[in-house]
Amino acid sequence: MGQVQVDRVLLVWPEPRRSQNIPLARRLDLLLVHRHATRLGAHLGVVTDHEQIIEHAGALGIPVFDSVNTAHVSLWRSRTSLRPAITKPPGHTKSLKLAKHHLDSRRKPRVSNPKFDVVKGGIYTAIGMLSIGTLVLLAIPSAAVTLTPKYNEVQAQVNVVADPNINTPDYDQDIIVATSENTIVNGVVEIEATGTSDLSIQYASGAVIFTNLTFQPVTIPAGTAVSTSSRLEPVTYVTQRDAALDGKRGLITIVEVRAALPGPVANVGPSLINRVEGPLSKQVAVTNRQAITGGQTVTVPAVTRLDRSTAYDTLVNDLRRSGFADIVSNLPSYQLSSIESAEIKDVLELTYSHAIGEHTDILTVTMQAIVSIAVIDEQDAYRVGYKTLQNQLGSNMKLYEDTVYYSHSNTTSTNQPGEVSIQVTAKGIAAPDITLTNVRNTIRWKPVAQAKRDLLQTFPLGKSPDIVIRPAWLNRIPWLTWRTRITINQPDFATN
Repeated sequence: MGQVQVDRVLLVWPEPRRSQNIPLARRLDLLLVHRHATRLGAHLGVVTDHEQIIEHAGALGIPVFDSVNTAHVSLWRSRTSLRPAITKPPGHTKSLKLAKHHLDSRRKPRVSNPKFDVVKGGIYTAIGMLSIGTLVLLAIPSAAVTLTPKYNEVQAQVNVVADPNINTPDYDQDIIVATSENTIVNGVVEIEATGTSDLSIQYASGAVIFTNLTFQPVTIPAGTAVSTSSRLEPVTYVTQRDAALDGKRGLITIVEVRAALPGPVANVGPSLINRVEGPLSKQVAVTNRQAITGGQTVTVPAVTRLDRSTAYDTLVNDLRRSGFADIVSNLPSYQLSSIESAEIKDVLELTYSHAIGEHTDILTVTMQAIVSIAVIDEQDAYRVGYKTLQNQLGSNMKLYEDTVYYSHSNTTSTNQPGEVSIQVTAKGIAAPDITLTNVRNTIRWKPVAQAKRDLLQTFPLGKSPDIVIRPAWLNRIPWLTWRTRITINQPDFATN
């Protein structure tokens, strides 16, 4: 009950079990609970059906309900509990004379001196007026000081390297990250064949004589092959018609032959054809009494190894330019790249129309490849230029960021594959770094003229400072530094 801060307390008695006494069944118990509730400023109510408790509650003026819901919907309050008599402390008295005497004995009589009171009042008044004047003199005046530092135009150039093989830029080493962009391109190139080759166009022909080596008739069918045997590579000829020999040894017959392959290599002199190929070689002999002639060649263009290499290089360059143009056209304005960074990353398909030595006027090469280029973030390159410009100034100079202007050269390749380089030029306006606290401490409580001289001698200013004092008659910088407002003019011009 001591932790419940409410104006009504409802005490619910549980149903006792068999052979169990009813809790708080005595009238004294209920009286103590009622008294405690009254001391807490709360009204006490009871929910029970025990006749003994109902009787005690009625005698004490405590409302009794048959259920909690009934108590919730009813307006009720308990009678104030009887409080115990409080004994008076020892020495207690109701005598007013004794109390007044006790109070008067503790008062100290005050001796009044009118002249002293007047002097003391004057002193207090003077001190108060002086304090108010000092406060006004220190707190009310204000000053506005405008400084114009010496501005310098500064410039820095740096070669920035973009590396596609790193993930984090190193601005101290002038290295930034280059990203790779890829695209698939197709291309065809045609070049004239520069080589030459002899093309055999005429077959050598003539006549040979077959001699029967047996006593039996021999039939020589058309297409029978005969050849020379005196050369490193025999030349083969083919009969052009059927021929027959009677069954008498030594009989001869003349048959026309033509070289199996065209060209002058088949032109041979007399008596050089002396071999019969196939099963007839043991039945007949062959020879030519006259030369075999008529084989001819012509010179025609042909593909050389250099032609294929030239066509490949030409096509690669075309695809590099085509892929570069395709990727760059889709890049945002702040990204840069160089045609020199474009490379064939992978060849997906490559076809030559003719092999080396093959006769043709035109060699055609078809290629499908992946082109990759290195892309530079222009802002990253400018960060390197800005850092270089700041390092060049040192810690005593302040660079005005709004005046910084950047430019860059065209990107070029480096000795490392995939890397590109760009020269960044950063220009801006810088001025000496002036600390406002030092300015306030330098001119504190000084006349305006002296404050201007001290500022010109102490700080690198471009012109005399402008100082405005309020009120104007004071003509002195306020003693309280926070009452002095310092403004440093920003440059109103930019680099070209």
